Amino acid sequence: MIKIIIALWIIFFVYLGYLLFDYLKYRYLLRKLNHTKFPDKYREYLQNLPHYQKLPNNLRKKIEYSILLFINLKKFIGVYTEITNEMKIIIAFYACLIVINRKNNCYEELEYIYVYPHTMILDNIQNNGGIYTKEKFLISGEAVGESVVISWDEAKKDAYHLRHQNVIIHEFTHELDFESGVVNGVPPLEKSKYNEWVNIIYKDYQEFSKKVATHKNLEKYKLINPYGATNEAEFFAVVSEMFWTKPKTLKLHFPEIYKEYKEFFNFDPIKYFDF
Repeated sequence: MIKIIIALWIIFFVYLGYLLFDYLKYRYLLRKLNHTKFPDKYREYLQNLPHYQKLPNNLRKKIEYSILLFINLKKFIGVYTEITNEMKIIIAFYACLIVINRKNNCYEELEYIYVYPHTMILDNIQNNGGIYTKEKFLISGEAVGESVVISWDEAKKDAYHLRHQNVIIHEFTHELDFESGVVNGVPPLEKSKYNEWVNIIYKDYQEFSKKVATHKNLEKYKLINPYGATNEAEFFAVVSEMFWTKPKTLKLHFPEIYKEYKEFFNFDPIKYFDF
């Protein structure tokens, strides 16, 4: 019994030592980055991005620091491709942009970013009454908490040419959803904001999914990517893309949703982006 207690105490102190080492390493990195100049070669990639071009100097400096922190903390892994600085900087920029004014701005649970050269083909096995069928479907990204998967050809097009969608924003919005513990389209919110978010967003999601299912009377909902009707989590991610890439359109047609997103992201994109 004594040996077991001693062993448990040893494990406990080893774990504390690991946490202390990890914390000290993180603090050292922060101090180092405070004295690190953002490389000009990195900024060359950013200068071609519509969102970076519109940011004022103070926010440019803020996001450049966040990018350096991000690429130092996260591990980029190329799958059938070699990771380049361009991939790192572009992915980090959009990941950091959507959390630029949030307290937790570096995705604590996220460890790995897997980058594929092209859209991925995955097998989906379905069970219909004991009869299994296998279907192939295409994805340009995926988020599973500790890792994000990005298709570079899609991400690059979204980044350099302003479109209604942005796969990097989409997948990192899912990462924010993961932070609440359940991926259900309700990100981590203050308790006072929870009911308001659910009532407003869920109401529009229900209406949207009904219209997409019947293909009738879409009206203003035709502005939203129909993939958002898949479930509440995808609705959150799809509308987040719209919030950052077409904020004027979102505010004009869905002012209540815009207000909720503006409060969650702690950012008003219309103030900076004339998209």
